[in-house]
Amino acid sequence: MRSKSVLEMGADEPGLHQAAAWREAVAPFWEFSIRQEDVADFRGRSQVRHLGNAILCRASASSLRFERPRALVARMGVDHILAHVRVSGRSRITIDGSERDCGPGDLCLFDLSRPLAARSTDYRALTVVLPRPLFGQGAGDLDALHGTVLQGTTPFGRLLADHLRALSAQADGFSEREARAAAEATATLLAAAVPCLSGGGRTGQAPERAPLLLAMRQVIEAELTAPGLTAESLCGRFGVSRSALYRLFAPMGGVAGYIRQRRLDRAYRDLVRAGEGRSVRISEVAYRWHFENPAHFTQAFRDAFGCAPRDVRAQAGAPPSPLPPRQDWADFYDWVLRLSA
Repeated sequence: MRSKSVLEMGADEPGLHQAAAWREAVAPFWEFSIRQEDVADFRGRSQVRHLGNAILCRASASSLRFERPRALVARMGVDHILAHVRVSGRSRITIDGSERDCGPGDLCLFDLSRPLAARSTDYRALTVVLPRPLFGQGAGDLDALHGTVLQGTTPFGRLLADHLRALSAQADGFSEREARAAAEATATLLAAAVPCLSGGGRTGQAPERAPLLLAMRQVIEAELTAPGLTAESLCGRFGVSRSALYRLFAPMGGVAGYIRQRRLDRAYRDLVRAGEGRSVRISEVAYRWHFENPAHFTQAFRDAFGCAPRDVRAQAGAPPSPLPPRQDWADFYDWVLRLSA
């Protein structure tokens, strides 16, 4: 294992200082808020272990609200999968206006390239973060499962929850090779649950769709600056009908919406870099990412991130990134950004 593969926090007395430390510990993943009347009694503990090709988190905290807003998603630019099992406590998850509950023993799947929010009671939980390529051909179906809750009362749900508990209990003794093998086994188990949850077990189509969707997303990422990147060009390139293409991208708001959002994410990062000393005009960013004009770009940007492009550029000199100031948790942030299969 690497020389600094474990980070811990939570020995402080409850209250504002511990809430501030907790904010550092969860910064790569969440923004959070605590009711003012609850701050004095807030408690949070976290232990994070790097497994080489995965990150394992053990955490407990008082009641709070988590959020992964679009701006945080854009700043990080990661495409990892997060599997989260509740040991105690309940949460109410909100994704695209739809709500679902996660209780003790339940397992939730999240796509870190997409926004979400959740309200939680006091809780304890185990979380594993896995890079998408670790799922192989099963990765494509994960796009339809963002926010899915696998009930711990089902046989397979119990198996997965027990696996994550065993992973957490044994991880301290793993060699580097064993840690990587354990992460790969975890991805395999989670991928095995995907066809059943997505309906693939009924239709028999999930194994075919997954690699096609992955290939399309790779092309989109590589050609975001190309003016000819459209639904029509993807249909021609991959030999699929428009209706089939729209079905593939329906969980992500449609293919045109997906391309537009990925371009907005890239534009956000361009503006952050501009605020760090590089000279760039809003119009330059707008046309680079193929928006009709700066006004159209500004409106789309505001709709996506809740602020204007000029605000991001102006504030980037004092980085909006939630990079923790203490060196150890800065390492954690770096782990998340560099995690790969």
